[in-house]
Amino acid sequence: MPRDNFMFTMPPPTRKKPNILFVNLPNVALEDIETQPSAFDSFHVPKLYLPLGILYLSSYIKKYSHVGRVGMADYALHLGRIRDSRSMNDFIAEVAKEAADYKPEMILVSLLFSISKDFGLRAIRVLSQLWPDATVLVGGTHATNDFVGLLDNEDIDYVVRGEGEKPLSEFIRRHPISRDIDIPGVYSRKNRSSGKPPETAEFIQNLDKIPFPDWDLVDIQTYTQARYVALTGREARKNTLSSPILTSRGCPYLCTYCSQHTVHGRRMRYRSIKNVLSEIKVLNSRFHVTTFVPNDDLFISAKKRDIELLSRIRKLGIPEIEFQFPNGLHINSLDPEIMEALIDVGTKIVHLAVESGSEHVQKKLIKKNVDLNKAEEVVSYFRKKEVFVRCYFILGFPDETRLQMRQTIDYAKGLGADWCDFFLAVPLIGSEMYDRFAEKGCFSGKNEKWSKSHVMDRCFDTEEITAEEIKELAYRANLECNFVGNINLKTGNFRKAASLFEDIAERYPFHLFAWCALLKCYKGMKEDTKTTEVEAQIKALIEADSLSKEMCRKHGDLMEKMDCVSFGKGSLL
Repeated sequence: MPRDNFMFTMPPPTRKKPNILFVNLPNVALEDIETQPSAFDSFHVPKLYLPLGILYLSSYIKKYSHVGRVGMADYALHLGRIRDSRSMNDFIAEVAKEAADYKPEMILVSLLFSISKDFGLRAIRVLSQLWPDATVLVGGTHATNDFVGLLDNEDIDYVVRGEGEKPLSEFIRRHPISRDIDIPGVYSRKNRSSGKPPETAEFIQNLDKIPFPDWDLVDIQTYTQARYVALTGREARKNTLSSPILTSRGCPYLCTYCSQHTVHGRRMRYRSIKNVLSEIKVLNSRFHVTTFVPNDDLFISAKKRDIELLSRIRKLGIPEIEFQFPNGLHINSLDPEIMEALIDVGTKIVHLAVESGSEHVQKKLIKKNVDLNKAEEVVSYFRKKEVFVRCYFILGFPDETRLQMRQTIDYAKGLGADWCDFFLAVPLIGSEMYDRFAEKGCFSGKNEKWSKSHVMDRCFDTEEITAEEIKELAYRANLECNFVGNINLKTGNFRKAASLFEDIAERYPFHLFAWCALLKCYKGMKEDTKTTEVEAQIKALIEADSLSKEMCRKHGDLMEKMDCVSFGKGSLL
């Protein structure tokens, strides 16, 4: 028999199942960690969110690929430990070694947010030195849109664009037979500039084919105990366990500030109702989860299906079940029937993504097209049903004028929501807004100062407003709307308001506005002892606390509008 034919008929060589190490990055800028490592304690560490994307990838490759050991270096979870390490590199290495008491052949980094990029690159450098033979792949929303730049880094072998399940599974199936792997959505230095339009990975059309998240990969007890939604009041704090779920992928809206469509696409894809119910039952029976947090890009999108899903969830009969939507519900998708269905599954706090109170900004600048009149009706409906209403607003879109920002603040003040959050427009790479900021010259070339920006901070100026000015504008909007003009203070709902402001005063003891609001609450409830105590607390803070003094100096004009303490001329200084 000719040798070639003999070789052809031989069975393929047995390949070792690759060991995998996932990397979960913290959603915080590296420079903030390096300059203030001692600040990252239980109070300052960013809020924990279960890394669903990684858990889905893990369960998928375990089912559809031949893999060895799988672990995860969870830097988001362990960030507070950095105080105890000699250096950043030591911290990165220590967490990785604890997660992998084996040699990983593949290191898979989830880079969702631009703000995590610098920490991610540092981690990749350290991990590549620990395991120099490992293949490094990076995926996620930021990676999808910055794949060319990421591949400039010699420690990164491949970037996955789009949904990662299919390309990762195929990559594992072929690896390491060929380093020149031709898989849709997978890029290396060799094919990143092929001249063809870049493509993303193939979508999974039947989402039921994806197994439930690999909860065993994480410290699930800590994650389910994480408090997903802050500021609902001390009375709302419960020892309930919570978990995110995902019931769909995709979003048909064209919001200019969003880049999620680059990963999940514009067309909606849904898990079956049966599949979602099964996961909820497992989370409840196995981990005692009663609070569920949908992470869908657009949770309410198909009314008939959504009402049936919510109705069947209610019929599961889970005691004290609750749903929360911190991603924000779209106003235009809500009507009384949908709102009642949400209330029936235990929605006690609702987050509404209004974004702007300017019709021009809604239609021309962000293309969200929220019906602002309807928003007022939705807020009123939920509040009458005793649902806590929290509304999101964004300031500083490209080309947004100061007058339009003021329109948003004034609209929020008159909306009647229990609380309004004022965020800063963040240029997410891959979004239309990012391109517009770049066109306006806010950042260019290798200048990635924009990537340090987040919803509460900005690191670049625009022709309309400087970074410092817009941060001050957003902060004062918070004070105007939530403290000076708080709807519950105005309507005499002092018990509800006190629960909120007690929460804030406990978290931020220097916050004079919270104490002034509490004073009004206790006076309104005729609680004389607490009134006297808070009056003394306010005076003590003004006299001795540096942060309180600074708040007086900068915002004393607003504090006087609360009419809770008599300030003499110059006393705020």
